[in-house]
Amino acid sequence: MLAKSPPFLMWYDDNPKLSVARKIEDAIAAYSDRFSGVKPTLVLVSEEEITEFAGIKVRGVATVRRHTYWVGQEDRPGAPAVEVEVAPPPTKPAPVTTRRKSRATTPA
Repeated sequence: MLAKSPPFLMWYDDNPKLSVARKIEDAIAAYSDRFSGVKPTLVLVSEEEITEFAGIKVRGVATVRRHTYWVGQEDRPGAPAVEVEVAPPPTKPAPVTTRRKSRATTPA
């Protein structure tokens, strides 16, 4: 599957033992694994979690919830669209459903 421009990856991590910088680092690593060959340039975070990160612009956005990190690339006016190979998500087998038999009612 080919995407016309690099998409964003949403990363959620509410572990209180990790710093925001470490969570962003993990999100960037997940992005790099998912979209090989594409380097992210932007991370959107909640306004309470703005921090400095080397080589990446971290922007606080009011609509991003706490502990959620959106990793992607910043739009550059005039930049050509990039085609990115996107790995398909892992497939899960369809859940097996069983139908219950309805109870027969007897006339009174």
